[in-house]
Parts: sequence; C-alpha cells; structure tokens
Amino acid sequence: MKKYNCLIFIILIASIVACNHDIEPVPDPQPSAYWWKTTWNPDSTELEAVNRLGIKKIYMKFFDVAPDGNSKTPKPLATIQFQKPIIQGVKIIPTVFITESCMALDIDKMPKILAYRVLQMCETNDIPAVEEIQIDCDWKESSQDKYFKFLDNLRKILKDKNIRLSATIRLHQLRMTPPPVDYGVLMVYNTGNISQPPNRNPVLSSKHAEPYLKSLKDYDLPLCAAYPNFSYQLLYNDNKLRAILYAEDVADSTKFRRIADNEYESIATRLIVNSPEPGSSLTQISHGDKLLIYKAEYDEISSIKRTIDNLRPTMSAQTIIYDINSRNINNLTTQQYETIMHH
Repeated sequence: MKKYNCLIFIILIASIVACNHDIEPVPDPQPSAYWWKTTWNPDSTELEAVNRLGIKKIYMKFFDVAPDGNSKTPKPLATIQFQKPIIQGVKIIPTVFITESCMALDIDKMPKILAYRVLQMCETNDIPAVEEIQIDCDWKESSQDKYFKFLDNLRKILKDKNIRLSATIRLHQLRMTPPPVDYGVLMVYNTGNISQPPNRNPVLSSKHAEPYLKSLKDYDLPLCAAYPNFSYQLLYNDNKLRAILYAEDVADSTKFRRIADNEYESIATRLIVNSPEPGSSLTQISHGDKLLIYKAEYDEISSIKRTIDNLRPTMSAQTIIYDINSRNINNLTTQQYETIMHH
C-alpha cells in the first residue's frame, strides 16, 4: 500500500509540474517595439510614440546576413547607420536577420564573427549594457539542425559574456522543436500569402492564425508575442505580385483610379523608388496594375491576443509592437496600443 501511495504521489507531482510547465514569463518583461529601418534617425513622431506608449525596450535590427553571391559565404548586409544618440532609459536589443539560405553554407565561424560584430557596433555607437541579442530566421525542418547548432554555439559565446540569446518564432514553427535559446518571440503577423491577390487581410487574420496555436500550451520555451501595426501597399500585375510599395498617394487621381475600399488601379506608367530606405531600387508601375492596401486591424489583433493570453497567460507579461515607424504608428490609436501592450 505504501508503494502504491508513493506511486500516486509521484504521478500527482508530475501532473502538477506538467500543468504548470513554463509558467514563467520571458526575462525582464517590458513594453517593447521593433525598429527595422537601416538608419537610427527617429523623427519627432517616432520619439513621441516611444514616450507615449511607454516603450522600454527596442529590438533594433543591426544588419542582415545573406549568402555572398561570389564567395558563397555568409555576408552582413544592410547594416544600420546611427545618426542620433540612443534614447535614454530605453534598452536596445541588437537583432540580426539571417536568411534561411545561409544554412546551406559553411557557418561554423559565424557565431563568433556575429557576436563580435554586434558588440563592436554597440561599443562604437555608445549602446551601453547589452543584455541580449536576438536572431531572426525563418528556418525550416531541412535547415533546423544546422540553425540550432549555430544558435547553440552563439549562446555559449554570449553566456560567457553574461548576455542572453533570444530568437523569433513564426507561427508555423510552433509545430517544430523549439530552438536552443533563452526565450522566443512569437511573430503574430504575416498570416496570408501575398504572391497573388489575397482574399483576407495578409497582415493578420485571426482565423488563419488560430490553427497554429494548438501547440502553444506545450511549446517548451518561454515566449512573448509581437503584434503588427504596419500596412501593405501590394502592387500586382496580371494577378502576380510585382512589388511591395510604401508611400504611394492613392488619392492622386492622375495616378490611380479607385475600384473598391482597398483596391486601386494605376492609370499611368512610371518609375518610382519602391522604398524609403537608402539605396532602394526602382519599380515600374504600369497602366492597369492593381494596388491593394491592407493595414493592421485592431479587432484582429485583439481577438488573437485574447486567444493567446488565455492559452498561455504568461505571454501577456511582455508585448512587442512591430514596428516603430512614423509611416505605421497612426494605424492604431493610443487607447488601442494601451490595450494591446498593457492588458
């Protein structure tokens, strides 16, 4: 009987542990946002938003890593240029985007090189007390082993410097093995395919996102979530995506004809710079091209956030907005931001 009772006790403890699996929130939870431009030169709208929304952490993209076409080795691209001082009282989380195609290359030296480059950039630009580095990569099952080995080696290097490592998690990656990092950021956006004109808002559709959340409760990694505030201007020619635009004035009747609430037709052929980022290439807009406009909708964000917080309450400890950008900030109201970030 004693053995039987002991067995019951062990099963009970195991059940409690399982039910309370990963109840801890991510380390140092704070209201946060991403900065994804290639220059740190915040304008008055962006600075005011950081202050108004109580942003205490900025996940700042330092550079991309992609294959160099000539040497077939990973190469840093689109390195951020610092044109203004860092905001006092706001922690900077250096973030590096790595293309999944890098995983087909020799990346054994990349952890050491990446860590050195990030920390050197922090020192050069007076970014103090770096506590964390984040890696953003849309890895697949075929590249998982190599990517996880890279993360494991990078984490060991950073641990010696008392620096955490985090990684982004796409919704579809919830069904896969968690990466070897200290915590993950679930990217709750880009839920639609934009290669052809979408039939739902591709920025975020809660209906499209919810099926991926079946694995959320048991996902073996501390998590927080990032929600969108951005908008898309999607240019299609013959129902095929030609470009993502950023600042087209669809109210200009010499350039566009309105077809529906979010759909416009080009009535002029011209070349434009397709991005405000330095060095951007030109895009041709042809007569008859379709421009579809979508933006982050508060009702969709609120709906999926309620679902996520109910499934895994600790994720409400930190919310990240993607992104701080004067082009996107006014897509949501202050009250809506407050509800998303602080409730």
